[in-house]
Amino acid sequence: MHIPDGLLDPVACIGTAVVSVGAVGYALRRVKQELPERAVPLMGVMAASVFAAQMLNFPIPGGTSGHVLGGD
Repeated sequence: MHIPDGLLDPVACIGTAVVSVGAVGYALRRVKQELPERAVPLMGVMAASVFAAQMLNFPIPGGTSGHVLGGD
């Protein structure tokens, strides 16, 4: 979703940023340990496909918008 400026307070932003950094760090460690090097190009293609699919969005009441896949 696209959130208007000022909708979230700084505490919520900082809290979610800390959780996100931890989750990305954990995911990167798991990818290095479990996926073969040949899977890296496939991950790039999948990421590009998800990004392209997210170009389709729809309005949500309250001044925000959502994406078909639910991510942003």
